[in-house]
Amino acid sequence: MKKLENFYENFPGSYVALLTVVWVLLFHLISIILYNDPNFSLFTHYVSDLGASTSGSVIFWSVNMIIGSPIRVLIGLYILGLLSKRGANEKHIKITTYFMVIGAIGSIIIALNPHDTSRFFHLIGAFIYFIGVVVIQSFYFKMELNAENIPKYLPFISILVVVVYFVFLSLEIVVLISGFLREIACFSEWMALFSLMAWLGLHGFYTHQIK
Repeated sequence: MKKLENFYENFPGSYVALLTVVWVLLFHLISIILYNDPNFSLFTHYVSDLGASTSGSVIFWSVNMIIGSPIRVLIGLYILGLLSKRGANEKHIKITTYFMVIGAIGSIIIALNPHDTSRFFHLIGAFIYFIGVVVIQSFYFKMELNAENIPKYLPFISILVVVVYFVFLSLEIVVLISGFLREIACFSEWMALFSLMAWLGLHGFYTHQIK
């Protein structure tokens, strides 16, 4: 894993991670403004509603989603470089890398297929993205828990992301079957987004500290 460790040493990943948090939150805020619905709230709209074909935010939201996908992969590789230096299992690193690419592909499919006009492919992308995130964060949790000199709040936030994503999935299944709990399902998807931003921010903060 020497190349990955060299990437960690040379790539300004901590700054990229912290700036990505600011950028993602800002572009979602701008997307909400462009969406132009006075009734918009975290309880009435899903994150992906910002990419609906009839919304004023569709182009801005979709482009930023596509741009953000490879950036998140680079940040992920940067953190894997640190974990490699701290003695993480090489096989776990490789599996995580594969699923980072898979998750990024899912994210791009979501961005290119609005749920109101291409629901089937949107759901395919969402499924791929969900699997990617859950596998990635599960392996981060395992590696960070066992790695040398890694603060315990990092594996905690990794497994928290997994928990929040499963909560969202469970609620969404209830919505699809019965139509109930839609408001809570909407809110839980936003919490899933915010949990990922917390993950990025904490990892960016920690790697900045140790460098």
